[in-house]
Amino acid sequence: MSSPSNDKQDVKPVGPPSLFLGIVKQVLTGDTIVIRDRPVNGPPPERTIVLSNISCGRIARKPTVGNPSGIPEDPFAWEAREFARSLLIGKEVCYSVETELPSGRKYGCVYLGKSTSGDNVALALVEQGLAEVRRLNPTLAEKNKVYQQLLAAQEQAKSLGKGRWSSEPALIRSVLWSVEDTRAFFEKYKNQPLKAVVENVRDGCSVQAFILPESLQEGPNTFVLLTVAMSGIKSPSIRYEDGKMVAEPWGHDALFFVESRLLQRDITIMIESVFNQNFVGSIIHPNGNIAELLLRQGLARCIDWNLSLVSVPGAADAYRAAEKFAKERRLRLWEDYQPIQATEQQVETVRTIVPGKTFSGIICEVGNGDNVSVKCADGVHKFFLSSIRAPRPQVTGKEEEPPAQRTRIRPLYDIPYVFEAREVLRRYIGKPVTVHVDYIQPKTPNTVDERICATVQSENTNLALDLVSKGLASVIRYRNANDSRTTFYADLLGAEEIAQSKGLGMYSKQDPPVHRIADLTGNVAKSRQFLSFLQRAERLDGLVEFVFSASRFRVYIPRETCIITLLLSGIQCPRRGRVGPDGSALPDMPFSNEAYAFAKDLCMQRDIEIKVETIDRVGNFVGWIFLDSPASSSTSNANGPEVNKSSGKKKKKPTEVVNVKPKTNLSVMLISQGYGTVHRAPATERSPYYQDLIKAEEDAKASRCGLWSSDEFVKEWEAEVKNSDFAAASGAEDGNFVPLSGVSEYLDDLSGLQINDDSASKGVNNEATKVSWKPAQVTGISKPPSGSQGLRFFAQHLSDAATLIKISQALNSQSFPSFPPESYPKKGSLCIACFSLDNCWYRARVIRSSPKSIAVQFIDFGNEEVIEAAEYSSRLSPLPSGSLMQLPPQVKEYRLAFVQLPPDVADRTFAERAFCDLVENKEVKLAVQYDSVPCGNESIKPVPAVTLLLPTVDVKSSGGSSCPTDLDISESLLSNGLVCVEPIQPQLLKRLPHNLLHKYLDAQASAKKERKNIWRYGDFRADIDQP
Repeated sequence: MSSPSNDKQDVKPVGPPSLFLGIVKQVLTGDTIVIRDRPVNGPPPERTIVLSNISCGRIARKPTVGNPSGIPEDPFAWEAREFARSLLIGKEVCYSVETELPSGRKYGCVYLGKSTSGDNVALALVEQGLAEVRRLNPTLAEKNKVYQQLLAAQEQAKSLGKGRWSSEPALIRSVLWSVEDTRAFFEKYKNQPLKAVVENVRDGCSVQAFILPESLQEGPNTFVLLTVAMSGIKSPSIRYEDGKMVAEPWGHDALFFVESRLLQRDITIMIESVFNQNFVGSIIHPNGNIAELLLRQGLARCIDWNLSLVSVPGAADAYRAAEKFAKERRLRLWEDYQPIQATEQQVETVRTIVPGKTFSGIICEVGNGDNVSVKCADGVHKFFLSSIRAPRPQVTGKEEEPPAQRTRIRPLYDIPYVFEAREVLRRYIGKPVTVHVDYIQPKTPNTVDERICATVQSENTNLALDLVSKGLASVIRYRNANDSRTTFYADLLGAEEIAQSKGLGMYSKQDPPVHRIADLTGNVAKSRQFLSFLQRAERLDGLVEFVFSASRFRVYIPRETCIITLLLSGIQCPRRGRVGPDGSALPDMPFSNEAYAFAKDLCMQRDIEIKVETIDRVGNFVGWIFLDSPASSSTSNANGPEVNKSSGKKKKKPTEVVNVKPKTNLSVMLISQGYGTVHRAPATERSPYYQDLIKAEEDAKASRCGLWSSDEFVKEWEAEVKNSDFAAASGAEDGNFVPLSGVSEYLDDLSGLQINDDSASKGVNNEATKVSWKPAQVTGISKPPSGSQGLRFFAQHLSDAATLIKISQALNSQSFPSFPPESYPKKGSLCIACFSLDNCWYRARVIRSSPKSIAVQFIDFGNEEVIEAAEYSSRLSPLPSGSLMQLPPQVKEYRLAFVQLPPDVADRTFAERAFCDLVENKEVKLAVQYDSVPCGNESIKPVPAVTLLLPTVDVKSSGGSSCPTDLDISESLLSNGLVCVEPIQPQLLKRLPHNLLHKYLDAQASAKKERKNIWRYGDFRADIDQP
């Protein structure tokens, strides 16, 4: 316990003891004291004095790299330190330096007061039993009167059983040198007054302190060492470089200011946040708040983002007032301070956007996970969410692809979790928000313009905090503590830590979500492949990703995982300004910008429903958009009677009123506002929405809305309606829709159709032909050869289902090698190909081949797909020999018997779509009526002609026969005027089913009489009976 008695063998004599005056800065142990001089123009020098002739033992020290177990604490060493601290800290003392070791350690005596007449600190420690007298040489001990006093005091303490001489066991402190779970500790003691002793001052605004056991619930006699930064302020920093202390201007002064007032003082700490394992809080001294004093002396500045953390009532206002006091007097940090003189330009800026300003508005658009556009009173402003960063591309460690192999990067879909972050923000579109501008980030080489960074709140929800708490954004770590940031920065850090611990979003250990999107914009071939899929559905859910104009949109369709360009059907809207073909600038048409703004407000990034009608020559889809009605309710259920899901029976509540929110046709809405006119084309007139469009146009015209407010426009429109020869196909955006090219014209001579003549029907067997009905499923529409007008399609027999499953399992349960370079399959050869919609492998035949792409037809389903050259290695593979090579195609091509499509392109498309609507995803009965009889123009690559029945009972239960209640697909199309009966040579009638022909002719006659669809203008066949 005692130091060795030969300490003085290396002692350097200093002559007769000299007396010094100083102020006690710190008590390291009971017998080691740091004394400083009075300050003169800066921090003063200091000395460390070890009390002569006594030893108080060592106090515990935290583990280090060189000493991982730390230094244990001697009994009563802490009590001795605390006794000396309470006796000396901050007091003026008189001290002498008796001896000095080569290491620079000085030994001496310390007296309270300004002379040696004050209390001897060493003697006081010995009297309390908190120090042990060292052994000296007897000769020297007899001559040293002070030493004799120490020995006498020690004997008296022993006799009284004081301190270390007590019979009671000593209490050794338990010290937690660091807090492992800072977040849990913070939540446990948040904003609670904790009694503490400052052990070290790191710089002007951060300290290390021992939290005393009476304020904790960590166990008896347990001390916790915390590093605490003062909330709301920042002083000049001090750091160590190459073992030397380097300070910012006024850093040493701030350090001394705090040391002289807080070091080893009893204080109260209020923990208010946690950041990087360090705690942030307020430090309260009995004489006041040290942070306010620092600000008043010009040794610190307010930090706006941190000021909101201050929990002491009224402290935040006091901090700003203290900083203002120092600024006005240009104290220290503010010695070069110049008040801002507002010029006219600056005054104008204040009226727009500057840090500290608050806006109110409605979110109208969101970016890719880190920004929103807000419609405020003075216009639309784009704000980036302060102090957060959207998800970034993951680094895989693989070498970067050569430029030639790179594909276009779409951050929203290609970067993990950006889409999910965007979807979180999209929920706030249309909601009122409050925006507080935190800072403006200057323009950088990687940004187009400066960024206005703000805290955006919707009611009580912070948008940035919402993203971070879900693991969909990260918090920016600032290098400089003075960097501007959101006032909720500490909350963001806490939310990020929780998201990391829960493994949410970006911090999940699972593979990130993958969004494989087929971008059809500008790709005619792929758009045509998707057309049938999009047409089959009555309506599809979609999301408007971008608004080009009032009638042109980019739409994401989740069900088909594709992006399309959609042109509004049934409407013509004024064009916006653009660059013409010759490079000249074309001006905006009247009301084009108003129409664009109206459509964007309604649709931008909103959930919609679409109905695809057709496609134009450049791959743009044409159709309808349906939106939620802004404010409407219905007194009837638009979806039909309510059904009890558990029993499947209708609920018997006829008087109950069910409120629903119907969808509104965007074309009708635009026309009703006067932002467009009805595109009077045959396809539009056949549309179920035509009357709504006409009524909306008449109402807008009567109220002189939008375009109708111009008399000149009204005259031009009336002349155009009177004199224009409207196109047959539906269009959008000034009628720029053109039907698909490459469709053969109708060349059949229908005048020879004499099927009802008695002379032609002599000897015909009137009994129904016996046919075999087989269950099947239609997989898609077939592309007929040039000159053919039959309704062709592909179908799979349900009896082959097991074979299809076997083929699929064989192809997708193993990997296959790619084709060798320069040896890709030629036209007509078999292979296996990966279908883009489901990424599964299927058998295929090459139908077209070019240096840039290969077109394949999937021989088990009938559909086609184009594979680009860059995808050959990943989507094409040789067909393995064996059973997969020997099995015949599992899909067959057929056509409907006795019927043909009309010659008009729009009518053909309408008929094919109606056919798909009838048979899509349904099991049908199929019977071959004739195989080799060439009727109409079907002698070109003929296929079996069949009848399709849509059964009213289960296909399997009805066996191989038809049922009277079954729906005949051909009869249904004929009775609705969508197709016509094909011409048949009279000499072939004996070989055909007579009764079936009469049934079809009767259905056709009924449609002609009612002028349905293709018969609306009468019998069109007489005008085109000659090629």
